[in-house]
Amino acid sequence: MKPLTRLSLISMSAIVIGLCIAYFNWNTEVLSAHIGKSYKDTVEDSTFSVPANTAFYPSTPPHPSSTWISEPVIIHFDDPEHGFTLPATKFGAVGFDEGKVSTMTTSPMLETLPFNQLIPLLTQLQGKLKDSGWVPRNPQDNSWLAVGSEVEKNALQRQLFDQVVIVMLLIPHKYSLALNVKCYARCDERDPKTAKYLIDVSVGSDYYSE
Repeated sequence: MKPLTRLSLISMSAIVIGLCIAYFNWNTEVLSAHIGKSYKDTVEDSTFSVPANTAFYPSTPPHPSSTWISEPVIIHFDDPEHGFTLPATKFGAVGFDEGKVSTMTTSPMLETLPFNQLIPLLTQLQGKLKDSGWVPRNPQDNSWLAVGSEVEKNALQRQLFDQVVIVMLLIPHKYSLALNVKCYARCDERDPKTAKYLIDVSVGSDYYSE
């Protein structure tokens, strides 16, 4: 394939991803939360029905344990300085500890994607996090995923056939975020044309910074 044609296909994939995100985000309910935010404020700030999707500890009075997502929802990490908004997803859970958000686990996608559609989404997600001030925990060993060239993309694809690739990010002394990229379906075939991929995003407190 000629370089220009390959570039055109990559650009078209990015456009398609953008249009799909815009379509699914239209009128989709929003869950607005960040680590340390109270359950009460999470309910008030979200259009997603948090109480209807929350499991409660059987205490007196009952208090929230976790909120589960199983239908299209937009996750808005609403920290005023380091916040970000993810594309719609059907996968996710928010954990509570003593009435406050303690963990958030989700995915910036509605379904697994082929590799050529994963890359534009991964690039967009890393760009959002960089712009919001997130930094790699260990830049030498655990930096941003490089996917700017064909060599880098091919290297990542080969690596994903063998292992999950994790980027650990921090807002030092405040938050930690694990960006997990994995081959999820038909991986044993080791065929780039048929394998499907998934991105997981997990957010919690920063227990790494001294």
